[in-house]
Amino acid sequence: MGRIILNGIKFRANIGTTNEERQRGNDITINLSYSTDTLKPGLTDDLNDAVDYSLIFQAVKKETLTPCNLIENLAHRILTRLKKEFPQISEIKLQLFKHYPQVDGELECSGIEIN
Repeated sequence: MGRIILNGIKFRANIGTTNEERQRGNDITINLSYSTDTLKPGLTDDLNDAVDYSLIFQAVKKETLTPCNLIENLAHRILTRLKKEFPQISEIKLQLFKHYPQVDGELECSGIEIN
């Protein structure tokens, strides 16, 4: 077993608690890591023996296309999808950051970390 790390996955998502925020969208960054068998693909150098992380990327992207109010909702939907579609991965850790959320002041990002 080993851990695969995907850092800096970037999307624009319609996420926020106001109509304006959901309509204009927000930039989000996702960091993701998971445990999986790395020995076999490490020995064979064959993508068929590994979890293709381009498919992980596409699964995450699909979830970002559904508008929502809260970062908690999006993070848990992503985690649920990954667990369902990729049973060969485990110990998933997901960080999601929403850049420049709408607040009365200056805030670079808000975030959540779940596993």
